[in-house]
Amino acid sequence: EKHIAEYRKQEKAILEKVLELIAKDAELQRQFDNIRSIIGIGNVAAAALLHLFLRYPNASRAQIVSLAGIEPVQSCSGSSVRSRPKISKAGDKLYRGALFMSVMVAVRHNPQMRAFYERLKTNGKHTTAAQIAVMRKLLLIAHSLYKNDQQYDPDRYLQHASSAEKEAA
Repeated sequence: EKHIAEYRKQEKAILEKVLELIAKDAELQRQFDNIRSIIGIGNVAAAALLHLFLRYPNASRAQIVSLAGIEPVQSCSGSSVRSRPKISKAGDKLYRGALFMSVMVAVRHNPQMRAFYERLKTNGKHTTAAQIAVMRKLLLIAHSLYKNDQQYDPDRYLQHASSAEKEAA
């Protein structure tokens, strides 16, 4: 109990220091705010994603997903042909952990992510697979906002989701 309280105190101090460093640079603050504008992305996840995007500024969408360690891997050798897909975990677990917590919040509070998650579950996806898909979507939206220097617009992403659903029907 004492150790946990001490770790939480250290974690809070580190986060405050990171936010203080971001606030000193206007461009970093703007990029951080753009990422943070996504419903479900908190300060920790936004700081982690900003670090990822700054560390790999020319990375493509596929590379960002791979670097974050959330790309799906299908194992199909020998008798394990019908196993469930898993995530590669080849990337940095810092990003995966930050995004996982964001998924839990986004599915609860972000209507677009909730609809996406529920659609996947209705179509028979396992809970973990649906969470990973939402994680990937959050990562790619954050990357898009970072690259295009934009705030999150729920109507824009809802429009894309609803037009894709209409085409599928």
